[in-house]
Amino acid sequence: MSPASRRLAASGETAHQVPAADEMITEALLAATAETLHNPHPDRPDPLPDARPLPAPDQESWALAKEPNRLPREVWSAPDRAADRPFQERPEPPSGDAVVTAALRRGLPVDESVTTSIRGARTLDTSQWRSLCHSLMAYPETRRAGVAGAALIAQRVGLRELAWDLLRQLGSDDAARLAPAEYLRAGIAMADPDVARTAATWVRHGFVSDAAVLLDLARLLFIADEFALAAEALDAARHATGLTEQVQASVDHLAPWIEKALRPAAPARVPTGHVSFAVLDYKAPDENVSSSNIGDTVQTIASLGHLLRHEGVRLHGDDAVTEPVRRLAGRVRPEHVVPGPGADVDLTLVQRDMSRLDAVPENTWMLAFGWYMHSQFDLRFDFPFHENLQPLFVSFHINKHAILTPTAIDYLRAHGPIGCRDWTTVHLLLNAGVPAFFSGCLTTTIDTVFPAGHTPAPAGAPAVYVDTPVPEHDAGSELVTHLHPSVRSNPFARNVHDAVDLLDSYRSRYSRVVTSRLHAYLPSWSIGANVDFRPRNDADIRFAGLLDADEAARLAMREKIRDLVAPAMGRVLAGASRDEVYATWAATVAPEVERALVVHAAPVPAPSGTCDVAGIVTGVRATRTVVEATAPRSAAGELNVAVALDGNLRAQMEVVVAGVVRHTDRPVRVVALTRDHTAADHARLAALFPEVTFEWYACDGIDYGAVLGMLKHITVATMDRLLLPELLPHLDRVLYHDLDALTVTDLAELYDTDLGGAPLAARPSISYNYRHGVGNVIRATRLLKHDPAAARDLVRAMMQRHRHGYQGFNAGILLLDLAVLRADGFTAEFVPYAERYGLNDQDVLNAYAGSRYRVLDPRWNAWPTQEVVSEPALIHWAGPVKPWHEDRYVLLKEHWTAAESWLAARRG
Repeated sequence: MSPASRRLAASGETAHQVPAADEMITEALLAATAETLHNPHPDRPDPLPDARPLPAPDQESWALAKEPNRLPREVWSAPDRAADRPFQERPEPPSGDAVVTAALRRGLPVDESVTTSIRGARTLDTSQWRSLCHSLMAYPETRRAGVAGAALIAQRVGLRELAWDLLRQLGSDDAARLAPAEYLRAGIAMADPDVARTAATWVRHGFVSDAAVLLDLARLLFIADEFALAAEALDAARHATGLTEQVQASVDHLAPWIEKALRPAAPARVPTGHVSFAVLDYKAPDENVSSSNIGDTVQTIASLGHLLRHEGVRLHGDDAVTEPVRRLAGRVRPEHVVPGPGADVDLTLVQRDMSRLDAVPENTWMLAFGWYMHSQFDLRFDFPFHENLQPLFVSFHINKHAILTPTAIDYLRAHGPIGCRDWTTVHLLLNAGVPAFFSGCLTTTIDTVFPAGHTPAPAGAPAVYVDTPVPEHDAGSELVTHLHPSVRSNPFARNVHDAVDLLDSYRSRYSRVVTSRLHAYLPSWSIGANVDFRPRNDADIRFAGLLDADEAARLAMREKIRDLVAPAMGRVLAGASRDEVYATWAATVAPEVERALVVHAAPVPAPSGTCDVAGIVTGVRATRTVVEATAPRSAAGELNVAVALDGNLRAQMEVVVAGVVRHTDRPVRVVALTRDHTAADHARLAALFPEVTFEWYACDGIDYGAVLGMLKHITVATMDRLLLPELLPHLDRVLYHDLDALTVTDLAELYDTDLGGAPLAARPSISYNYRHGVGNVIRATRLLKHDPAAARDLVRAMMQRHRHGYQGFNAGILLLDLAVLRADGFTAEFVPYAERYGLNDQDVLNAYAGSRYRVLDPRWNAWPTQEVVSEPALIHWAGPVKPWHEDRYVLLKEHWTAAESWLAARRG
């Protein structure tokens, strides 16, 4: 009955790309006046139609479930959020052109047309829209529209600082009209002390009157702990224009949470001699976070088995909680009963992702398990738990650096050791100094409350596919999803009942269960169903240690969890003190922690592949061509600048060299790593820049293997810079300069920077989605698809190499200490990372350096598409829109144009 892990073929779906705005729309926007209409609130686009229900003949409510597709809150945070959505056919979204044209036809002014169009688009070609907004910003008549639109794009792609810098330029009145919710969100994210009062003024004086926007303000004020102001905004939403059924339903969802915060209930009194125990539920004020996944309830059922298996447990508390738990107690298998004197246990329902508002009695014990990744309204994690909770962590999963604040780390240390569901979590926590071990998944123990004496599926019973498509050859099978909107609103008892019935059906109604969901696979296996696990991504970091477990390993995992939890649970039920329980827990799991430390520290195999690094270096060195300056400068101190390019960036290299040459009086040496270049290119550059010495290296034909992380707007030529330390043994320092960047001042100050022993100087990334080094590693593992061993090795190697909390850097401008890089054996060791782990050159450099780099002043790598740039020294147009694109505008493009003019005059 051991399930085989098989690759699930990709669906072939591709993301819908919004086409570029045509010239007619651009001209219309630029020509439009900036005057507002009498109605200050744009009509909101109609919601997209729901996805089609899952076809499931003869199925009941679970098979009829539909879940709105939602984008991941933080791009890097989850291994593959697509795997957390039901298998659905999704409607084609309207194009950006159609949305903005509709807004203009309705008579909206240009600024409202832009913000309405961006806000209403479910998919967004950000490069297209950023170009449009930057162009609008260049004209006084349309600047406000450009600023507002650019701010919305910035917020959407995780550039929180930029969003706030732009929104503050609007002023309060225009912010209220164009982007009130975005303004409040950005202000909260940047901890502005006045933003909540500003939003409250808008609500009280009617500056915001659209129901959906008022609802958004209420949500954000709530998460900012401005509960009274949130209540005002929510009440205004109830009486506002545009109160649709959908908005009303969301108002009704949020209202009890605000009431709960304003008038907190007193905890129930736990009689002397009783034990207070928490039962996890999954409701949350954020509807997108409030769980619709019945698999979460499956985890809670599995956790309760570790309480109920102790003999003589007597349950007390609210009947809505105790009754379904008593029913589970009646299902405990006799062979799993732990003898004991019994105990009186008072149950309290606690919401995993918003426990701070629960009425939790003092000294309440809980098993803490599952996935703690859920940020409320994308602004706040409710972790650590309520102060009255005393958690024992087992089957715990985490992969977000954002949740591992210093406070959270201290909390985990104080309540450890932490039993982790997967090895990824083990490595992340050990790297942060938290004692941790691999426990495996709690759902393997759910058989505790599923009696063995069940009626098996009859002969000829169909198979069931759980959140994975039914193949054509198995058309008689049925399709079920674990996601159902009613789970969000159903009471705890109903969800427990439905989860038990659903699992029972897997072993008594179906001949086989085929699923992509971990919490369908493991519990189905545990209760004896015939199950086949087909993960959508074998390299999903959530599966490390689970996917590769065979039948014997799963059985051992299940018994290990029972053996680890039982002693501490016994002490809890005996009324032992907090210190006694945690001492028992620590002593019980100590051997597992020691084993985890050994695994964590074990050497990671050096990456190997088909790429012969030494041979490549030898071959490229042989092509070295030096063209000395014919009009050398006499100033002291040569500037060594390296570029990497192929044949399509010849003109851009000229501009980059011009930017360096025209702003310094120092001698310049340009090291050019080229593809598709000839002696004619060498001669052309020498004639154009007689003051420059050129050192040419031909890198044609080099193959670094499958570089899975290569960005669409980047070519493989950028990988060649990884060879610089070995190609330039005669140089100890070089400034690597991307060709989408331009020097606008003397590079000497940057070039002479003291690196203090660091191998390089770089600027840290500022995007919320890319700034965390751990997040970048996790994102890279997603691309490995069906090479889970590579994903595990990469995570472990990076956790061994780099300190917790390191920040990723942008590699477009790098001051490199080649001597240090050579001493570290960088090229030989890390170039194979490209083939083994699919890393692009920037990721390889980050994998090598981690936090061991000198931080550059932002002006030496200024990003006009990611921040407000005032006094740049070196402008870098990172991203797909470049300053030489004739059909796209980008901020500070005039500097590039000026350099081109300077070149034209020199050619003269």
